[in-house]
Amino acid sequence: MPNPTIDTLQLREWIYDRLKRGPFANSELELAEVAREVYGKVHPTQQTRPMGAHEIPSYISDVVRGVIWELIIQGIVVPGTGIGSGAGSPELPFFQVTEWGKRCLASGEFTPYDTGKYIERLKAKVPQVEPTVILYLTESLTGFRGASYLGSAVMLGVSAETLLLSLRDAVYAALDTPAKQAKFAADTKGRPAKRIYDEIRKRLDPIMQNISNDLGKEDITAELTGIFDMIRKTRNEAGHPTGRKVEREEAFALLQLFPLYCDAGYAVIQWLGGNTI
Repeated sequence: MPNPTIDTLQLREWIYDRLKRGPFANSELELAEVAREVYGKVHPTQQTRPMGAHEIPSYISDVVRGVIWELIIQGIVVPGTGIGSGAGSPELPFFQVTEWGKRCLASGEFTPYDTGKYIERLKAKVPQVEPTVILYLTESLTGFRGASYLGSAVMLGVSAETLLLSLRDAVYAALDTPAKQAKFAADTKGRPAKRIYDEIRKRLDPIMQNISNDLGKEDITAELTGIFDMIRKTRNEAGHPTGRKVEREEAFALLQLFPLYCDAGYAVIQWLGGNTI
């Protein structure tokens, strides 16, 4: 029988879901036990008896082992249990989820350590997200997975600025007179991100409540400007030789907030496409 084609993202999600449930009833987490469960997901009608570790096909076991090693590198899980000498086995095939890993696994829909699923869910939430935003966001997620938190913050800031430029273009197109458009273009063309941001705020702040009401939100300002302020500040400080460090928890929080910012930004862009200001 040929090996089945397995959706890698789906397989990783099965592994994450299993890790969320913690240790097995009679033992700690173990590579073979995770692989057996994944096999049961791939072949729900074939597993009629417990499988020995040697019976698990390589197209399952290799992927499971690879995912677990990635999670070890990211600090999500740690090899072994206890410290040995009768107090557990301090090496694979047993492993444990770390406290940081428990937080990550419980973080909800957008898990920054899983680039593919994060991007897939963002596209589902915000179908109009632009390829350039995704390009830099992917770099940010890759940096996060590799523990390059400074680089992750910088790339996330570039992604945010890309969206800011699209918002600028939408504001320009929505202005109701050529004179307003000319003034806005002069105020924003070739300007730093901070200046562009401020000029957008000048045009949108007076009507922000109307926009919020039309979008069915209590106050879009908190989602749009508040989150961008946070990302922009990190981008500016981290992207220049200030000695600013970005810790894992901060990079993690920014990546979790970004989908909210992205959703708000494109909602306002869509609103501007159907209204004049």
